[in-house]
Amino acid sequence: MMPINARGVYIKQEAAADPRSMIRIERMMAFIHYDGEPEIIDDAGLNQLLLDERSKWGSHGTRGDEIEPVVIFNQFLNHHSPEERERRKQAFPQLFSGGGPAQYGGYGGFDWRRSGDEDYRQKTGLVCQPAYALHSFWGCHFRCAYCNLGHIAHAYVNVEDWCDHIEECLKTVDEKSPGQKLFQWDNGSDIVCWEPEYGGTRQLIDLFARQENRHLELYVGKSDIVDFMLDFDHRGHTVCCWSLSHDSQARLVEPRTASMEARLAAARKCQEAGYPVRIRLSPMIPMVGWEQDIRHMIQRMFEEIKPDIITMEPLRFYTYEKLLKDFAPGVIDPEFLESMKAVPKSAMYERQFPEHMVKKIYQVVFEEILRISPQTPVAFCREKRVIWDVFAAELERTGQDPDNYVCNCGPLSSGADQRLLAAAR
Repeated sequence: MMPINARGVYIKQEAAADPRSMIRIERMMAFIHYDGEPEIIDDAGLNQLLLDERSKWGSHGTRGDEIEPVVIFNQFLNHHSPEERERRKQAFPQLFSGGGPAQYGGYGGFDWRRSGDEDYRQKTGLVCQPAYALHSFWGCHFRCAYCNLGHIAHAYVNVEDWCDHIEECLKTVDEKSPGQKLFQWDNGSDIVCWEPEYGGTRQLIDLFARQENRHLELYVGKSDIVDFMLDFDHRGHTVCCWSLSHDSQARLVEPRTASMEARLAAARKCQEAGYPVRIRLSPMIPMVGWEQDIRHMIQRMFEEIKPDIITMEPLRFYTYEKLLKDFAPGVIDPEFLESMKAVPKSAMYERQFPEHMVKKIYQVVFEEILRISPQTPVAFCREKRVIWDVFAAELERTGQDPDNYVCNCGPLSSGADQRLLAAAR
């Protein structure tokens, strides 16, 4: 596990009373540097802690190295009765605000992601795919300027109970998500940074190795910590996913992350160990020199690995003012910065670069991939249908369109899909 400095460590009382959870906590505490003693808290204490803390969790910006997290060791409580669940939700609302990985109440871990359902597509204009996803961890070692996950490390530690819950949920998954084959585990943390002491990776890989035609997506993210898992008996049922950044982005705006070359070397190790590997170009930040950097990154990627799918997504959730606040002067390409300055306030709700600028980045990515590896499928992550339509010809070459595509975490994006198999040959 990567060492981390903490400004507070809290253990939920249920975890403190569970011997297996405490063994896991003690393993992890050996790498958590904290001057005080961990504090055992109940529901009321955790509710108050979240009230006190959440307003502080803004994006890291240029001050990431000053941020130290609060660490919370929590316990899944999926055995609670409906009456007990409702009582706690009424009494301690902070534990249940947010969704999926951002909840602290102990219910879930096998959660429905509605992004991409019909209502979502109509309201947002974005293309995505709903699915069940796995959650047990929220928070990150890294200090990327555009992110806020360095303020918290929230871990559910009764991993054995969680895996039993997942196995039960898998029996009825087809009722809501027919044919789902891929189950993404937390992208709210580069989870391998907490391994092998956390132990969730080993247990989930073993669980999915036993499943017929079902696969785990392990989000390795911006890390290169994979040696601990290279000899696991995954049976091809775990897909490893990296968020790849070019050298300048990793060095200048993603502090503490592995370099581009280190991420590629880790992906190569996993591919050689039989894991399918895939790449997210996310978020793509239009830094000075972005076009040359992106072309070089894609060239190096295909020299090192054969990803079965590549998805891409630009930097989002930004206004002109926030760009100036979070990024050092001279980092963002002036043309892109000016394009944000020119966005009328009536369109600020989109909080992203104008479409014509986003298309410029996508065009460069498509040009390089089609030049080097035209059989590799490419898709967008949470992108507008109008953008899909602009690149219809490029997408069609690998059998992709907004209503039938493979992507990094889509429910059908694993196994024997011919688009994925063709890319890995």
